[in-house]
Amino acid sequence: MTLASMTGFGRARGEISDRLTASLVVRSVNHKFLDVVVRTNLREELPELEAAVRAAIGAGVERGRVTVQVDFERTAPQPVRAVVNVDAVSSVIGQLGELRSATGIGGDIALTDVLAIPGLVVIEAGSVRPEAGEAEGLAALTAAALAEMNAMRRTEAVALVRQIRTDLAAVTAFLDWFEPRVDEFRRAHLERLGTRISELLEARPPVDPERLAQEAALLADRADVAEELVRLRSHLEGFERRLQEGGAVGRALDFMCQEILRELNTLGAKCRELGVADGLVDAKTALERVREQVQNLE
Repeated sequence: MTLASMTGFGRARGEISDRLTASLVVRSVNHKFLDVVVRTNLREELPELEAAVRAAIGAGVERGRVTVQVDFERTAPQPVRAVVNVDAVSSVIGQLGELRSATGIGGDIALTDVLAIPGLVVIEAGSVRPEAGEAEGLAALTAAALAEMNAMRRTEAVALVRQIRTDLAAVTAFLDWFEPRVDEFRRAHLERLGTRISELLEARPPVDPERLAQEAALLADRADVAEELVRLRSHLEGFERRLQEGGAVGRALDFMCQEILRELNTLGAKCRELGVADGLVDAKTALERVREQVQNLE
């Protein structure tokens, strides 16, 4: 499966029926989950078509905040209906006739003059409902815009993965430097521990030998970093394996970065020999860059 970033852009335009043309702009940015926002200029009139857009986005994107702007244009006049208040028209004509008889003023009464009086004629727009095929046409148009956006997301992911592997190599380089020196670091630690034990045995009052043995065993065990090294290598191999598998692995890789950092911190706490701290700082700095890049992956 192909990796994708969560940042992209796409657009599409086309007729979805004899009466409507739609223009779509799709944008996506980082988000923990899939969050779809749809805006249309006919949302109040055609809310049903929004569901077709959401379904198409859900089928093509697994994670990210996706914003879709849909602008509909009418390619055919909207049906309208003239409603005449017949009773009111009759009443007005009657009253005008009475006024003419009473005053002798005026000529023939024209119907156009009567209908020009506000409120006697109301123009109503016809009921707006999705026509057959419009939802399918809009879904196909959304899929086209989505394909353009996803192509951009995949292209960006290539650059992200290149940078991630470069920074992970810095973490691996630290392990490659550290592992051959583990025995040397352990001997230095045990020598210091032995010196300290000798000082305590000669102290006055003397230290309890049994308690001293327990503390020495604990300190010696804490100096053993073999488990941390094994886990670090395993995490790095698992990280690379998920990169190769592809798909929506961004959250999993983010968690793995946390585990790698945990092991590096434990390693630093156990081994404080000269040079280790500087190497750890460089490794953790590189890992932080990895995590920033991973949070851009789907």
